[in-house]
Amino acid sequence: MGEAVTVFRKELRELAFSRSSVASGVLFAVVFGGLYSLRITGEMATTLDVSLGSLLFFLTTLLGVFLGYSFTSQVFLREKTDGVIETLLCSPASLRGLWLGKTLAVTVFSHALAVVSGVLTALVTSARLGTVAVPNAAVLAYLVCVVPLVIACLVGALGFAQLLLGMKENRIIGLALFIPLFAGLYGLGYSSTGTFVVAWLHVGLVALGAAIVLAVIAWGSRFLNRERIVTSLP
Repeated sequence: MGEAVTVFRKELRELAFSRSSVASGVLFAVVFGGLYSLRITGEMATTLDVSLGSLLFFLTTLLGVFLGYSFTSQVFLREKTDGVIETLLCSPASLRGLWLGKTLAVTVFSHALAVVSGVLTALVTSARLGTVAVPNAAVLAYLVCVVPLVIACLVGALGFAQLLLGMKENRIIGLALFIPLFAGLYGLGYSSTGTFVVAWLHVGLVALGAAIVLAVIAWGSRFLNRERIVTSLP
């Protein structure tokens, strides 16, 4: 576990001090948060908590998944393209520790930016409508506890594939995982904003599903193989 923490700190520090990562992340957080807040109109003022809750439910998930997908390639494939992976494979760190540390770093960084976008959405909505817009407790719990699980599912699966497979296979798998998930979340969010009441049941179901998927991926990480990684290098 110690090696995973070391990798996590290293990758998170590099993401936080990367101008391109921070700039792109903040840009998307501001754009998504600002634009989506405009979907809540004055007519929704009587059900503001419901409208804001459903908006944040899908917005933070959508943005978190998008950022997680964007940063995963940077964190996992960078060593392969730069030729550093061979040095890492010779280190005492286990492949499972490398995978876990990188997955956690991307998840935490993406989740933080998604929460920033959610907070911005609530602030802009409050300013526009002249009131204090606060989602219910179920939405707040979802933002803090469940969104990172959802992000970790995608990041963990992509990271696992990017360690084992070649560049061509990774592009195919990445698009196959990301496009349906992103399109589904966008479609549900677009049609449900203002009408979908986020309840504890929804939060629990998403959390349970994400936890199961993440547990399966974590279990599969034990099959990471150094020789297979070396043969996948470009």
